[in-house]
Parts: sequence; structure tokens; C-alpha cells
Amino acid sequence: MNFGFFVNPLAGYGGAINNKGSDDLKITDPEKSVSIKIAMKFIENVSDKDTFYLPSGYMGEYIFRFNNKRNYKIIYKSEWPSSNIDTLNFLKELKNFSIDYLIFVGGDGTARDIVSSKIEVPVIGIPAGVKMYSSVFCINVKHAAMLYKDIHNYMESIESGVFDIDEEYYRSGLLKIKFFGYLKVPVSSNMVLTSKAEYNNDDAYDISEYLINNMDDSYYIIGPGKTCKTLIESLGYKTNILGFDVIKDKKLIAQDVDEEFLYKISLNQITKLVISPIGGQGFVLGRGNKQVSSRVFDLIGFNNLIVISDKSKIVNLKSLYIDINTSLEIPRYLKVLTGYGIYTLKELIK
Repeated sequence: MNFGFFVNPLAGYGGAINNKGSDDLKITDPEKSVSIKIAMKFIENVSDKDTFYLPSGYMGEYIFRFNNKRNYKIIYKSEWPSSNIDTLNFLKELKNFSIDYLIFVGGDGTARDIVSSKIEVPVIGIPAGVKMYSSVFCINVKHAAMLYKDIHNYMESIESGVFDIDEEYYRSGLLKIKFFGYLKVPVSSNMVLTSKAEYNNDDAYDISEYLINNMDDSYYIIGPGKTCKTLIESLGYKTNILGFDVIKDKKLIAQDVDEEFLYKISLNQITKLVISPIGGQGFVLGRGNKQVSSRVFDLIGFNNLIVISDKSKIVNLKSLYIDINTSLEIPRYLKVLTGYGIYTLKELIK
């Protein structure tokens, strides 16, 4: 089979530094790229019998050479640091070749560029971005590798939506989501074929009351979203709805913090993480909360993970997902708090 393949080296870079996105950033050191590392893991699984059409450098060629893969053809010379101009120019060149699928490593902004290129073949998105509102991505890189193997047999494709947000509003705590078009994607359980969704917040105050009444002297990291921020408001504070805050002894000690801050406080004391799954998708870790990196979560652990959700959200989620590399044993189920002392169990897929 023939594949187009490229990486957006900037995708995901803004998450750990709390930038709420990467659209206006530049990256000069490839070692700091989140997406290149993810691409490396995927390329380990590709077959030498397939042919891949790539951009040069860190957008594709370097990753194949590093993994001693030789089944590729360079069709576009990319710049470094690369930009979406390189993405668009590569996709323009790719139309001159007969390919079966386009595989890319990136986020919503990358998917937007693919939509604007009007490419017609099915795509497989390997998630690496900060926001991840589109429904054209695999669960994680492991599931992308599984899907890559599956598509060597016939697989039906459907159109799925590409969405993105205004990052300037996002950094201000405001959410403006825009639909940009459709891309064809394989119909597979390895894909997340639903976009993020918003739900009512009817149970949030009961959840908050229960958590406040049962808080101990640990540090509490409170995640983004309406349900989590109701807890902050119940304690008498107002913070950025899209940021991470830290509570100690029921007092706000830090707000809208980055990955480095979370790592330092988790390194020296017991820390608990309060997080709500993404509506419509069910991701607990790895999507929309890049501040909780692998090293941060390894310090916190599943025993100190508190998952909360409005009933209307959780009832529509068949499973929960994580897209994070952790050295910890991953449980089969997660307990989700949905009211005052009311829990439900959901299967966790890694």
C-alpha cells in the first residue's frame, strides 16, 4: 500500500508550557517536540512492504531514517522550523501521487490544513495536539499502529468533522469552537469518531459539596472544565475555566499553572488530581490537559485520581480513555463521582 505521511513538529508543544495551544509558537529544538516523539513510536510498527511519501527533515524523513526505515520517498523539501506553509505545500505535492491513506501526527490545526488542501483520500490522525476537538484522530499512538495494520484489509470510510478554537479567546478562558469541514476516516474502534461536546452542569454542586466535605490535608490539583471549576467557585474563587488550579486546606494557592509547577508540588507531597472526562470523547488524561504529563501523573498515581462527571455526560460515554505514557499499572475500570457520594464504574481503555 502507498501512504502519505507527515508530522507537525509543533503540535502539542504549547500544552506543557500552559499556552493552551501551539498556533502562534515557534520551536527550534527538535528534542522539545512532543509530536516527533509520538511519530517515532508509530514508525516502529510500519511494514517495509509499504511505501511512504514524505516531506524532508523533521516533518518525516528524519523519523524514518532514525528508525532505519528505507521504504520512503521524499517529495517535498521542508524548512526548519517548519510551518503550516510546509504542510500545505507538501499536501499539494502529494496529490501528484497515488496513495491509499494519509497518516499525520498533529492536532486540530493540522487537521484544518488538511481540510483546506481538499485532499480526498481517508486520513488517520495520530493525536499530538493540545486541544483535540476534531473527530479524525485515533485513541492514541498504540491504537494508530493497530489501525495501520487493520487497513491492509478493506475498511469502510466515513466523513468526520474537523473543529478548532480561537486560541486567543481560549487563553482568556473563553471557548469559541468553529467547524472547518470534513475528512474521510476509517470506521474503526481505534478511532474517536465523536467530537467534544458540552453538557449541562446539574450535578456539579452536589459533587463539589461532597469533595469539599471530604478533603484531607493533601494538595488538590483541580482540572479544567465547568464541573471542576464549580468546585473552585464553591470554595469562593473564580479562575480560568481552561486552566489547572491547586487547592490546599480548602484555599486556592495557585491558579492556571503549568506542567513544571505540577511536577514540583507532586514531587514532595501527596497530591490528588480532580479531573472530568472530555464530553463526547471520554478522555481523562492526554487530551486537553497536557499540563499533567507522564512524569506528573506517575507521581500522583491512579489511587489519587478523582474523576468527576455530570450524570448527563457520563451516561453517554461507553468507556473512558487515556493517552499518556505511564509506568503505572493501568486499572481496568475507573470510579467516577457523579453526585453527593454517588459513584459509577466505567471501563478504561489505554
